Amino acid sequence: MNDIRTRLLAAFDLEHKEHLAAIREALRAVEKDPAHPPDLVEIHRRAHSLKGAARAVDLPEVERLSHWLEAAFIAIQRGTVPFDAPARDVMRRALDAIEDVVAWATRGGGEVDIAEVLAELTRMGGEGGGPEPVQRRPSAAEAGAAPPAAAPRPARAAGPAESAALVRIRSAGLERLFTAAAGLLPEIENQSALVAELRELRGEWRALERSWHAMRPRLLRGGSQDAPGAGAISFAGDETALRLSSFERRFRALGASLDAAHRAHDRHLWSLRRWGSGFQDEVRQLRMLPAESQFSNLGRMIRDISRAQGKEVEADIRGLETQADRVVLQRLKDPVLHIARNAVSHGVETPQERVAAGKRAAATIRFEASVVGRRLVLRVEDDGRGPNREAIARHAVERGLLGADEAESAPEERLLDLIFEPGFSTAPTANEYAGRGMGLAIVRREVTRLQGSVTLAAREGGGTVVTVEVPLSLLSQRLVFVAVQDDILAIPSNDVARVLRAPADTLFTDLAAPTIRLEEEDVPVTPLAALLGYDGAMPPGNGAPLALVVLHTAGRRVALVVDALMATRDSVVTPAEEVGIDAARFLGTVLMDDGSPALVLNPAALSPRPGMALPPLVRPVDESARRRPHILVVDDSITTRTLEKSILEAHGYRVTLCVDGREAVETLGELEDVNLIISDVEMPRMDGFALLQAVKGNPMTSDLPVILVTSRASDEDRERGLDLGADAYIVKTRFDQNELLAGIRRLL
Repeated sequence: MNDIRTRLLAAFDLEHKEHLAAIREALRAVEKDPAHPPDLVEIHRRAHSLKGAARAVDLPEVERLSHWLEAAFIAIQRGTVPFDAPARDVMRRALDAIEDVVAWATRGGGEVDIAEVLAELTRMGGEGGGPEPVQRRPSAAEAGAAPPAAAPRPARAAGPAESAALVRIRSAGLERLFTAAAGLLPEIENQSALVAELRELRGEWRALERSWHAMRPRLLRGGSQDAPGAGAISFAGDETALRLSSFERRFRALGASLDAAHRAHDRHLWSLRRWGSGFQDEVRQLRMLPAESQFSNLGRMIRDISRAQGKEVEADIRGLETQADRVVLQRLKDPVLHIARNAVSHGVETPQERVAAGKRAAATIRFEASVVGRRLVLRVEDDGRGPNREAIARHAVERGLLGADEAESAPEERLLDLIFEPGFSTAPTANEYAGRGMGLAIVRREVTRLQGSVTLAAREGGGTVVTVEVPLSLLSQRLVFVAVQDDILAIPSNDVARVLRAPADTLFTDLAAPTIRLEEEDVPVTPLAALLGYDGAMPPGNGAPLALVVLHTAGRRVALVVDALMATRDSVVTPAEEVGIDAARFLGTVLMDDGSPALVLNPAALSPRPGMALPPLVRPVDESARRRPHILVVDDSITTRTLEKSILEAHGYRVTLCVDGREAVETLGELEDVNLIISDVEMPRMDGFALLQAVKGNPMTSDLPVILVTSRASDEDRERGLDLGADAYIVKTRFDQNELLAGIRRLL
């Protein structure tokens, strides 16, 4: 029986949303054109159908609200109740209450108090008469008293059918399953390298086989001719023939085994790809939830805030069935709430201001979720006053973000981008909802951490549109690997519009920034190395085609020049927070086949902001660049060495790597321009403490600053390192690049 009601509730959950959406659309239609109201008979029918459906699933609170909502519409049809703003406000609150009760019945939660709105509906419907009240529970009008507070009944315990269908597991265990699944597919793809190696081995074996067939007759003849006597000739020839025959059998058996291994590996790889891909897809689906899971109460929140501020706002919520990774949706909830609060507080005018401006009194804020490609797109749009360019420019000048002349000529896109700066607000006063200038800064920070972008633009016809784009899932990502000088870097393919090679002479270099014509658009071109702060740029005029990665983020495109395009593959990205790198520039790291990490770039940070000048295509290396500080990094871990090298070079330092203290001492004897040493403590041959003693004990290097970066966190180890002369001792419970860079700047 419980199983039947569960199914009925699931069906009702879908049906009631359709009825509520139709009624809300009717309320909006009245406000847009009061002279041509919608078909009230149809809306009355919707309320009546909702009442019957609520009775079928035993939701008496929804049934009572729907009954008096139906009565109110009948009163409006008869002309006994005006279809004015107060009446519409009561109806909207009734629809909100119905949503809350259904959410409680299907998902649990706190009690829903419907007494106040039910009393107001009863007064509206009772004045004009209405349908006969439901008989199972007498209405307040029949009882001659105010309706009692409706306390929803506690949720039913799950029956046997529900228990069999649902399993409760720890979220931490589920996350580990997701991580394991995310790491499986890339490892399967890595098996493709074995296919190439086996193919190469087969080719080598066949070449040896051809050589063997050519050499075998000569070997047999040579054995007979070299023997000193006839008897010996026969014996030697027989022995050589036997040995050659045995070798040939083993050689052919080896070739057959190699062929069999290649075929078996092909079959197994095909099966692994088939089942591994299916497994990852299924696990990914476990993480996917509809947007409704986080934004179902967004409309209610918008209406509550607007009432508190004396404004009339209708929330138009769309696309809640759109599915995305639950972690992505959870982390987007607060940013979307910030945007919606801003829309009510800053974007929407009061009813009096709207009427004076020739608008309808009630504003509309629309939220829409959709999927474009492999990205989740959220739009929050209002029909309010729109961005105030003059106020933004004035505040930007006051804060020193723009000069006075620059503010007058700045394009609108650049001005609107300044709204996301921390502390930037054009509101005259701050209140509990907005005005402190931190809301949109928090939005950009969180969206950037989600590998996405956020833009704000003026809405055509008046108002504001804020668009958020993020990946649908963070489980594993398709990455484009590129080479930049000595480093391998990765870029999420979701943000890569295309990769190509183009002759240098196809670029237009007579503009402010070099551009290339792509699909009827002039796309600016800049070296990725220059954006990351690497020394110099691409060599000029070498005649080789340029390797370009075209990024498309926040509605803008830029072509990045790289040294080489390496590969594209699915990989698991370790988040930036877990490895301590700058989340504003890097999304995290991925492990390469040799165990070394590659930094995953944040496309939102690479894409130029409006008005930003791009680095030149060719930049000569001046003497100041040649005199960049030179740092010696000493660590036996290839992962740590590579990670530290990438970060330090990206911040303008030259780096030399050593695997232990002994190699570092030898390197110091060969180099004369080392400015600082960063060393691990636990290393083979010579550890960090011994290296520190050797450096500080040598008059030639005693003044050289040394930073120890180690996992040894005891007070004894720290005191020993400092007593031996270490200039800084950093404990790497996790690698914190900000602490390291601050220490380097202090010592240099």
